[in-house]
Amino acid sequence: PHFLFNSLNSVSSLTITSPEKAQEMIIKLSEYLRYSLSNEEQQITTLKTELENIKLYLEIEKIRFGDRLNFQFNCADETMKARIPAMILQPLFENAIKHGVYESTETINVVLDVKQAANNLEVTLKNEFDPSAKPTKGEGIGLKNVQERLFLIYKMHQLVELNKTGKIFSVFLKIPQNN
Repeated sequence: PHFLFNSLNSVSSLTITSPEKAQEMIIKLSEYLRYSLSNEEQQITTLKTELENIKLYLEIEKIRFGDRLNFQFNCADETMKARIPAMILQPLFENAIKHGVYESTETINVVLDVKQAANNLEVTLKNEFDPSAKPTKGEGIGLKNVQERLFLIYKMHQLVELNKTGKIFSVFLKIPQNN
């Protein structure tokens, strides 16, 4: 909901300052919401489909934040058919933007690395952040929901690892592929 409200507020502002960007944002937001609603019933999707949705999300955020947001995907071709829970990456990217881009006046890099390792898909999302910035409100609900959801689907603990080193926050997901 926060993403939707923030996006609509941005569209409202852009209608005055940059109508063409407002139109672009509405189109991308519509596509993103269509994917979100169509996958409400579908629990598992391919990494390729999930990344297409994440790119829409990031393009919307890029309209809001401009040069302050830079993203990069490092995903081997063989990982694109891997099966992952639908909408599992969105809260991770939302968290990276909330705790990285919101708090910074500099460009923040958000990097996704995905590789196949044995019977698991290994997903690492890293973002820069300002350790001296006042923490934003939030209770880690997005990350907790990701952990609980992975446990409910795969019946395994320790599929999510969080790490904060210097100015880099990373989330590591291990998604079983033998189910």
